[in-house]
Amino acid sequence: MAITLVIDGETVNVIGAHAPQVGRSEVEKKSFWDSLDELVWECLSDHRLIIGGDLNGHIGAAADGYAGVHGGFGFRVRNDEGRSILEFATAHDLVVANSFFKKRDVHLITFQSGGHETQIDYLLVRRRDLRVCRDCRVFPSEVCSSQHKLLALDALFERRHPRRVAIGWPRILWKNLNGEVAELFRGKVLERLSTQSDSRDADQM
Repeated sequence: MAITLVIDGETVNVIGAHAPQVGRSEVEKKSFWDSLDELVWECLSDHRLIIGGDLNGHIGAAADGYAGVHGGFGFRVRNDEGRSILEFATAHDLVVANSFFKKRDVHLITFQSGGHETQIDYLLVRRRDLRVCRDCRVFPSEVCSSQHKLLALDALFERRHPRRVAIGWPRILWKNLNGEVAELFRGKVLERLSTQSDSRDADQM
């Protein structure tokens, strides 16, 4: 699912995704990543982009070769599906936002079932937009579904103001009015005054 929001002239593309579970065929997994790849390429590079959803992979607790994409604050051990997430993010110059904020495990775990706890839900943004992300965490007490926990991103996108174009009279640099320039200016003024005086005399005749 993908939607485009325009807020105060700012375009934000939001993509919701649900990756195939561990154990599904490689063909199905490749089809998912290819489809998501096409969606991302359709988003203009100067637009904001947020990808969120159940990506069914473990990116691991540490960056381990993915510094700049993985912030170093993940959960437990990386698997092949998690590596696919990081490779995809690298290819599109994205970052996994919920790995850039140090949290207790309870605010990292996005999925619980039968005593099993893990992190499989993620929020990805463009690398350049990481600077406007103020926090990303799980709210374990919020009701989202029977197994998934609510993952939220707190970001402050600055409104881009159009560049102002100055209008009005041209600025006069009086400091340049010296020497030959001053004499030339004086001559032009006297000439203009003389012309205007002759014109008034002719009108009075």
